[in-house]
Amino acid sequence: MTNGTFTFPKDDRTPMVMTGLGTGIAPIRSFVQDRMYKKTVLKKDVGPMVVFYGCRHEREEFFYKEEWELYKKEGVLTTLINAFSHDKPHYPPKMIFVNQRMEENTRLLGDLLGKQGGYFYMCGLAVAVPGIDKALKGAMVAEGVCTKQGEDAWIAEMKESGRYSQESY
Repeated sequence: MTNGTFTFPKDDRTPMVMTGLGTGIAPIRSFVQDRMYKKTVLKKDVGPMVVFYGCRHEREEFFYKEEWELYKKEGVLTTLINAFSHDKPHYPPKMIFVNQRMEENTRLLGDLLGKQGGYFYMCGLAVAVPGIDKALKGAMVAEGVCTKQGEDAWIAEMKESGRYSQESY
């Protein structure tokens, strides 16, 4: 057995921003379940959690809808942002992906990841990584966390420090 590749914050109050694409939502769900347990059973204070959930169709592939609502109601999941790539009104001709939803939420990303030192997790298709990284870097530049010239160094430091974990296939 090998150790997993995810690095978790030592302090449960540290913000976590997560992207789950398709079946990649399963590990993300477990992270939220873990914080739910810590908050409701262990009575610990927990920090903000944001999930960007990407799939093709809301009706067929948006799993655990009631569960996500419960996490929000309990104050564990701060925000759930969906990207249903193949749903109307935008499709066809346009598809909406998680990286585009991230680009719409630069203030949120800049605050939680840049200013509050949060952790970022990406689970899903490897083809999405360049767009997600671009959205992260763009958010940090837009929110004054780093300069355009320093965006590559910022993301490299996130990865080296263990604050950016990725499981892609």
